[in-house]
Amino acid sequence: MITVNLLYQRNQMAIDSKKIIEIASSLPIASNEKGIMAAFGVYVAMNYNEFFFQLVSKIIRMVDDKEARAVEQNLYDAVLECAYHTFHGARSSMHWRDLILPMIKTPEDEVHALVAFTNVFGIGYIEVEELIPGEKLVTTVKNAYDPGRYLEEYGPQPRGRCYMFNACNASYMDLVYAPKYPNGMGTFISREVMCRSMDHPACKFVAELHQSR
Repeated sequence: MITVNLLYQRNQMAIDSKKIIEIASSLPIASNEKGIMAAFGVYVAMNYNEFFFQLVSKIIRMVDDKEARAVEQNLYDAVLECAYHTFHGARSSMHWRDLILPMIKTPEDEVHALVAFTNVFGIGYIEVEELIPGEKLVTTVKNAYDPGRYLEEYGPQPRGRCYMFNACNASYMDLVYAPKYPNGMGTFISREVMCRSMDHPACKFVAELHQSR
């Protein structure tokens, strides 16, 4: 087993995260008449984050704990499917091939590139805390928007509320280390072990190989 620690990654990896963010964020966000924007070879829709927060918080508060857990699992699954296909589309695009792929020398570089690409969306800055190639990825987000709102509106939560970051954390590993797309989704599963909505100082996510695989 080879453990890649954060210090080693910072010293050795070829990825320029700031450059990737600069490249992705500089693309125009013009949309068609339906509000759909095409960038990096994928189509995205721009919606207010407040809409998502209000919808999810309302649904979860309307049901009992068992049903809430089922809703949370569905949210995780939906984001995982979206992230898996969206990030694959991005890394298959002309922009990625021409501007980002030349930086990628190892699978670990690709993980960092996908994390940097996600940081363009402005919902919180993801940092890689630990990466064991093919086995484990730990990321943290200190300024995630949604959990701060949950804490502000409803007080400390019983479980983490960062469904998007949690599922994205698994999708990076699925795309880089799992069977080739489109057969790798669900190879890794992520857990949110800390969350600002639970009154923790930051949100932390741990993606590991699914035990049933």
